[in-house]
Amino acid sequence: MSDNKTILVIEDEETLLNMYRLKFEASGFNFSGFTTGEAGLEIVKKQTFDIILVDLMLKNKTEGGIIDGYDVITQLKKDGNKAKIYALTNFDQDKSVDKAFTVGADGYLIKSDITPGELVSKVNDILVGKKVGVVSKK
Repeated sequence: MSDNKTILVIEDEETLLNMYRLKFEASGFNFSGFTTGEAGLEIVKKQTFDIILVDLMLKNKTEGGIIDGYDVITQLKKDGNKAKIYALTNFDQDKSVDKAFTVGADGYLIKSDITPGELVSKVNDILVGKKVGVVSKK
C-alpha cells in the first residue's frame, strides 16, 4: 500500500523522528522529517505529501520559538494543503483534541499509545480511508 506514498513528520524529538524514519522507509514510504514547524512548512512549499503528522508541542515553541504544532496545522489549512493532517502527540486531554480539530486536523493520534511500527500500520489504514485514532466529526 505504501509504495510511493509520501509522509512528512514534524517531531521535535530527534531520536523518535529517526525511529519513524527507519520504520516508514522500511515500509516503502518516501519520508521527510523535521524537528521544527518552520522547516516543515518550508518543505510543503516545495513538495506534496499524502499525509502529514504534526507533534503539537514542538520544543522550539517552549524555548521561545515562533510556532507550535497547532500553528503548523493552521498554516497548512490556510494554504489549502490537501494532505491528510494528523496531530501526533502525547496530549490526550479533551481540550487539546478539540483545539487540534478547531485548527483543522483530520485526526489525532496519541504517540505514547503506539510504537513506530504500529504508527506505520495506522498511517496505511488512514491512507485507504479507515478511521484511525480520534477523528474529526466534521
